[in-house]
Amino acid sequence: MVQPIAAPRAAVLEAVADPALYESMGSIPNIGQPQVLDSSTRDSRTDLRIRYRFVGNLSRAARAVLDPDKLTWVIALEVDTHEGRAKFTMLPDHYADRLECSGSYDFEAKGESTEQVMDGEMRVHAPVVAGLVERAIVMGLREHMVEEAKVIERFVKDETETKQEHGEQQKQEKQ
Repeated sequence: MVQPIAAPRAAVLEAVADPALYESMGSIPNIGQPQVLDSSTRDSRTDLRIRYRFVGNLSRAARAVLDPDKLTWVIALEVDTHEGRAKFTMLPDHYADRLECSGSYDFEAKGESTEQVMDGEMRVHAPVVAGLVERAIVMGLREHMVEEAKVIERFVKDETETKQEHGEQQKQEKQ
């Protein structure tokens, strides 16, 4: 999947590695407010663990194998700002025997914008409905990437404005 983000690559990578991005995210359609569980940075690498909760509606077929109240998971995210890449693993709080998902995001500069390119693998282990559930999750991931791109764009804009205001304030203090 490819998602354009209207912000420079370096700023996008900085935002994706910043726990404040996820804390500011609010509720994205079908996904509740993310909760940053852990964050650590060393050199150009930031490791984050972020809990998500599905709050949308499940199809009847999906509800046959999944309890909507148990659709929570942690994303283990490793962002390397130097490499321009993030790796992720989805760790279900429940149903770990039924769902596997991992992959990566590459952030490619496109002038003053960025393309987020997602590559991953997902497996649903559920007789009869696995394909249906996989398609629903992939559709949800696509929607999530679109909404997350908007959040990143706002976050980068706000951070840029804050830095500019701070710079102006420092100039005035020196005068």
